Amino acid sequence: MTRPDLHRLLPHQGIASGTLEVLKWLAVAFMTADHVNRHLLDLAYPAMYQMGRIAMPLFTLILAYNLARPEAFTGGSTLRVLQKLLVFAVLSCLPYMELSLAPIGWRPLNILFTLAAGTACVILLERPTKQRQLAAIALFAVAGALVDYGWVGLGIFICGWHFFRSPRLFWAIALIAFMLMLRFENANDWAMAALPVFWLGFYVHIKFPRWRNALYYYYPLHLAAISSLKILIIGN
Repeated sequence: MTRPDLHRLLPHQGIASGTLEVLKWLAVAFMTADHVNRHLLDLAYPAMYQMGRIAMPLFTLILAYNLARPEAFTGGSTLRVLQKLLVFAVLSCLPYMELSLAPIGWRPLNILFTLAAGTACVILLERPTKQRQLAAIALFAVAGALVDYGWVGLGIFICGWHFFRSPRLFWAIALIAFMLMLRFENANDWAMAALPVFWLGFYVHIKFPRWRNALYYYYPLHLAAISSLKILIIGN
């Protein structure tokens, strides 16, 4: 029996580079609004909190989609993405902990570590020998205990990458299942809104310049800025 093929769900033209860039900065806006609301406004605005729940799955789907492109593994580009994620994840640790976003000592590690672990997993799975599959499973198991959004976040990344690379019913169901599991992290279902927002990208063509490394710098800088403002305004 042949496996259900869902290629028709993915328009052949894919998502335009400019549209992906707009989606990325939309996720940045959602994330920033959430952090400002949490640390400077004492969670006064529920809508900003709800917007923040969309940010992580949207970031994850965007990167998974980019890494699922046929050209993603040519010329060492994926390894360069992994290196940059790790460098800026480390640079983000101090302001991240200063804002108490790591409630258990230094855990969970910030979202850039989550994206880095997901990227490392798909690098291993791109050429799935038995040894590489076992290494990916081990990385998933260990990293999931350490990074923000844990195994659920990594599951969204890996299932999304598989689905965008080869749209199968299994990966679609697995992706939606992991998305639904975010309810246990967020205590609401707003993360599911990331799916229609991302899917809209297939049908809306936007011309927008690509700011290649801007997000890497933005993440630690915005944490440091919010941390400084919190000290000035609130005093701790």
